[in-house]
Amino acid sequence: MNVRTLGDVGAAVDAAADLLARAAAENPELVLGLPTGRTMLAFYRRLAARHRHGDLDLTRARGFNLDELLLPRDHPASFHGFMQRHAWEHTGLRRERCDVPDPAAADLDSECTRYDRAIAAAGGLDLAILGVGADGHVAYNLPGVPVGGTHVIRVPPEVSDTLDVPAEHRPLQAITMGMGPLREARRLLLLATTSAKAPAVRALLEGPEDPAWPCSLLRGHPSFDILLTPAARER
Repeated sequence: MNVRTLGDVGAAVDAAADLLARAAAENPELVLGLPTGRTMLAFYRRLAARHRHGDLDLTRARGFNLDELLLPRDHPASFHGFMQRHAWEHTGLRRERCDVPDPAAADLDSECTRYDRAIAAAGGLDLAILGVGADGHVAYNLPGVPVGGTHVIRVPPEVSDTLDVPAEHRPLQAITMGMGPLREARRLLLLATTSAKAPAVRALLEGPEDPAWPCSLLRGHPSFDILLTPAARER
């Protein structure tokens, strides 16, 4: 693991953007695992600025979202909506070259299989960009979930309560890329910037591998960049 503690959120986001820009320059047809969430807002803003200034070219990259909520795609809390607002086109990522699990699929198990096959057909992930939950979840791979492929999960109330989701969509579910494709990615980049993530970061860095802390199941990856702020390294 290549662990770097940067001075603040801005510095961590800059370092993440630098890493992605170098990877895209080396391989313009990079296949990316793409995150959403509050931690990533500043990251996508930085990518958008670099794209505007001609310092980043993702037009030939492929993207696969890490997860999607089982909500209508036009719902403001959907990750499809998040990508439209913050990532696609703004950063150079082209919508037609990005895939997101389909929450409206008639057969969700078949949709999970389709998604895994699409990732495999693209040659697997060159770079998966990750956040981490306070409980150690990566994408929506929750504590105790076995390593495997894309699957459907029930979002815990403590997580769904942070989302503006009406009662008719509760209990909230999500489709998530599994730990299998993430562990098989050629490179991982994890960004953690708040003190709430410190216990998960400690589990990741200090081990042992423990399904109760899903992030720890990535600690043996041979090419793993971890970018932190001092708050996320609190002990």
